[in-house]
Amino acid sequence: MTRSRQPRRRSLRRTWARTVACCPTCQVEPGVPCHHDGIPLPDGAVHTRRYTEAEETAA
Repeated sequence: MTRSRQPRRRSLRRTWARTVACCPTCQVEPGVPCHHDGIPLPDGAVHTRRYTEAEETAA
């Protein structure tokens, strides 16, 4: 049962991080997808540092 919810939770967390935080790795503003050399990360992924930035912003 929890496995079926895991992908949705991850997707919501990515969306939250992308919406609230700048990405220190690829230097994009909130709302802009993370990228690597101009190519968006697969499946809407965000860099780990962006999660950290979002958590700090929320605190």
